[in-house]
Amino acid sequence: MDMENPSHKKTKSLNSRAVFAAIVGLGVLSAAVYLANFKTFDLVPGFSGLAGIQRYVIMFLFLSALYLGGVFLILKMIPKKATSWSLIGIIILFAIIFRLSLIPSDPTVLSKDMYRYIWDGRVQQNGMNPYRYAPDADELENLWDDQIFPNINRKDYPTLYPAGAQLSFRIFYALVGDSVTGFKGIMVFFDTLTILVLIALLQTYGFALSRIIVYAWNPLVIFEIAYSGHLEGLTVFLVVAALYLYAIQKKMPGVIILALAAAVKMYPALLLAALLNHGNRIKGMFAFFITLVLLYLPFIGAGSKISGFLPVYLKNPYESFNLGLKYLLMRLIPGIDYYLMSLLFIIALAIVGLIVFLKNKIGIEAIRYAYILVGWLMILMPASLHPWYVILIIPFLTVYPSPAWIIFTCTVTLSYLKYVSPQGIMPTWILLVEYLPLFALLAAGYILRKYTSRGKIAGMNFSRKNEEIAGVQ
Repeated sequence: MDMENPSHKKTKSLNSRAVFAAIVGLGVLSAAVYLANFKTFDLVPGFSGLAGIQRYVIMFLFLSALYLGGVFLILKMIPKKATSWSLIGIIILFAIIFRLSLIPSDPTVLSKDMYRYIWDGRVQQNGMNPYRYAPDADELENLWDDQIFPNINRKDYPTLYPAGAQLSFRIFYALVGDSVTGFKGIMVFFDTLTILVLIALLQTYGFALSRIIVYAWNPLVIFEIAYSGHLEGLTVFLVVAALYLYAIQKKMPGVIILALAAAVKMYPALLLAALLNHGNRIKGMFAFFITLVLLYLPFIGAGSKISGFLPVYLKNPYESFNLGLKYLLMRLIPGIDYYLMSLLFIIALAIVGLIVFLKNKIGIEAIRYAYILVGWLMILMPASLHPWYVILIIPFLTVYPSPAWIIFTCTVTLSYLKYVSPQGIMPTWILLVEYLPLFALLAAGYILRKYTSRGKIAGMNFSRKNEEIAGVQ
């Protein structure tokens, strides 16, 4: 039996130590930026006069460069089956430090959605239905204050958020009241659980656990959840939990958890198609829709208003934000109705979902099809693609580390520059920087996979012919 070359073993050990040291260095530098966050620019001459969003984009791109360096080291320098608990521990430790650094920060530079969450929780805590009245309605005047109410977006419209989100808001409000920091802390708690469940999912399918860096250190995840407090902290946790339950053969509990995710943010409903097979389609669909109905029962008194702001959101072109394919089609067909285009995109997503629904998924294929569905959702998003929506695809990148999507998670934040552009119009160059690399890399990856798979098949056929010629049976 051949023994492993001692010098080769020593080289691998040196490489592992070098990667560990590099990851620690990247973590320390990233932690310093997260801790200082916007105050960093006060120390740099010439940057102190920039708007908050401009500061954020520069800081985000710098952190993205560090993040991409860390991901490259983990994916390319660590053996696929290797498990170094010290490396995984340091990745998780820094991930928690990054998040805790941002919780106390004021989120209003990027988003005021957090204030709507608190408001909807307050309304419910006072015995009222959030779908019945807009925040500025006279019926809610006794709830107005000078901290939460002034920061609410769209005060003249009822809430946009589904029933699962509303029930969450009520529970969170009961726990932390009007505390913005408290609400953000809850979202970070769920985000941290997402990291742990993702590690369990990677372990179930036999992937290197160090891949968790793809999610745990992603600046988009960290800022949009720990800084802005977006609801994706809870939503993505529920989606990942559903995928994990499916992976360990707890399929019906997984479907119910996915229904909870869809009741918090509607778009995870598309993933139901990936979790259902021939044997459980009827039962799974029944469990999914019954869960949704039960969650909406407390709000049924709102009647037709229970859809909230959603119809306006789909119909109003001014709600359109950062759409790649839809923007292109609207430019190519300038006369087409915006709402019609929204409906066409929804139909296209339904067709993609139906195709996946009819396929028989075995083992990890369900995760792969869920990943494909999320990718199409990002491309065919019917109304807006805000940066925080993109968080949904990042857990899948720990299993399928696509350069196209990983880079997109770093460039999508450029869309915030719309808010500091003249007249608030999205500059075309931003869409080009975001979407051209995405579509080009996705197309190149598809062609490469097709070419590689054909090469493998041809190689197999050639090998079999050689065996036949040699008389091998």
